[in-house]
Amino acid sequence: MSFSLFARQPLSLRKTAAALLLAVVLMLLDSKNPDWFAPIRNVSHAAMQPIYQFSVVPSFVDHWQQGTLTSKESLRRENVKLQTQLMHAQAKLQQQDYILAQNARLQGILSTTKPDQYSLNLAQVIGTDTNPLKQVLVLNKGKQDGVRIGQTAIDENGVLGQIINVYPNTSRLLLITDEQQSVAVTVKRTGQRAMVTGVGTPDVLKLDYIFKTADVQVGDELVSSGLGGRFPPGYRVGSIIGIDPEQNDNFMSIRVKPAADFINGSFVLILQDKPSNNVFDNSITN
Repeated sequence: MSFSLFARQPLSLRKTAAALLLAVVLMLLDSKNPDWFAPIRNVSHAAMQPIYQFSVVPSFVDHWQQGTLTSKESLRRENVKLQTQLMHAQAKLQQQDYILAQNARLQGILSTTKPDQYSLNLAQVIGTDTNPLKQVLVLNKGKQDGVRIGQTAIDENGVLGQIINVYPNTSRLLLITDEQQSVAVTVKRTGQRAMVTGVGTPDVLKLDYIFKTADVQVGDELVSSGLGGRFPPGYRVGSIIGIDPEQNDNFMSIRVKPAADFINGSFVLILQDKPSNNVFDNSITN
């Protein structure tokens, strides 16, 4: 009765039941005699080993990707940190270089020989003229500091210009590179007198009124002569860098390199007359 009922079940169900029954029997036999099935067990484990290894590949790849991404992210963060530190160090170095350069420039200016008849008033350049065609600097010293119109300004290398406007705390300095400015000079080597005139640019001047027969050479140094009383004598103005004898009929065209620094200078010295303390001179005047 039960066999006929089992026979009427679907074939798949019967196969499943038979397989389960066989599995139970094998498990019972294996529990009683483990040595019987040891070879089969070893073969099955060896056959399943590639499947086990393949099954852990996705997990390995996932861990490898996470580790790689973590390493890249940490390297990126470290790189950004190092770049930031480098930028800060470079910024500090630039500031230190600027301070050292300014210090050296100030030492050069302050070491300028002081003539007996002048006191030197150190002023800082705080601006330029609003007209781009004018070679004018604005200084942070004015009438309250003893600055007067007509006073000469120099740097550690030579003549810069002349004060043209004075206000309570500031003043305006017309540079000798301006087209309307000129300086009476002497060729240091020969004593030849001439006029140096600005051409409107901070890197070149021109030497006027030099005849073609005059003894001038490239490299000759020009110093202020004091003629006309506008600039004191003996200060460097520039040096000759080019001579064109074919410019016109009588005079040579001569280019001069300024002695003073009209581009990078931040400080100037204003030459101011020292007050007379001579009692004898005062008695004569009175």
